[in-house]
Amino acid sequence: MIKINNLPVIFDIPKQELDKFDTLIKQCRNVNIRTSQEIVDSALLENQTYINQIKSQLVSKCISELREIVWQKYLIDEVNFNAILMKDLHKILETPKEILEVLLDKNIASKKGEELIETIKEICGEYAGRIFPYIYRLSLSNTQSRRSRAGKSFESIIYKIYENLGYEYDSQSKVGRKIFDSLGLGKKVDSILPNIKCYSERRNKTIIGTMKTSLRERWQEVAEEIERTKIPTIHLLTADENITKSKAQEMANHNIIVVTYDWVANSNALHSMKNIISFEEYLFEEIPAILKFWNESR
Repeated sequence: MIKINNLPVIFDIPKQELDKFDTLIKQCRNVNIRTSQEIVDSALLENQTYINQIKSQLVSKCISELREIVWQKYLIDEVNFNAILMKDLHKILETPKEILEVLLDKNIASKKGEELIETIKEICGEYAGRIFPYIYRLSLSNTQSRRSRAGKSFESIIYKIYENLGYEYDSQSKVGRKIFDSLGLGKKVDSILPNIKCYSERRNKTIIGTMKTSLRERWQEVAEEIERTKIPTIHLLTADENITKSKAQEMANHNIIVVTYDWVANSNALHSMKNIISFEEYLFEEIPAILKFWNESR
């Protein structure tokens, strides 16, 4: 048995290791977890069905299924990232190294069968328990990353659909936030169709878009953006399927056009709300009408 008294006991990550561990998490995440755009590209490359759905105007179904596939691919990347990070932890940080060296200070190679299995289980359990503060901080980082990733994946899917349909657009990720700032647009505006130049010339003939996977109370941030920038309307694209009629009316009062799945927009509760439209109506009626105006003006 392992001599427990010889094992270091920690309740928090030592201060001298905290920054180093956070840097390690960031570096390892960047190397081992693909960007949202890379995962979306991979999903589309592997399955032509989704390209066909876009061309057949079945975009609500496409977006819903793609989001699930992209999420599953991200989780697989995260599992690999966790394993790689924890495997190398003792090589970089002194405390995990010290704990592991104590645990391995026994002749494991001489053990066989059930005795070897029991020893490995004991070492794994003790090591995981002793370095739990590191595991906990990693879990917090993963939770934060998941929240951010859900929104970025949704954006990447929408932009990929624009590209497959040949729609010109400018986004903050594409042209940079500074350009949006120069127009008085804050971070709540994600994209402009067809482009920033058209917005500068005649903003009421452009589509100003923002994206939120979940509305909750966050749509109020969009209402504040409209008030601050004096833009006529904003299209709020969302994957949220829980939109009440009262919430839809509140958003209508603030000139917010909500773009959502066709089964949500055409539900009994919302089909009469003119500011709730489907992805199909948005992509194949509203955007083409705007692009036609600019094509005829050139």
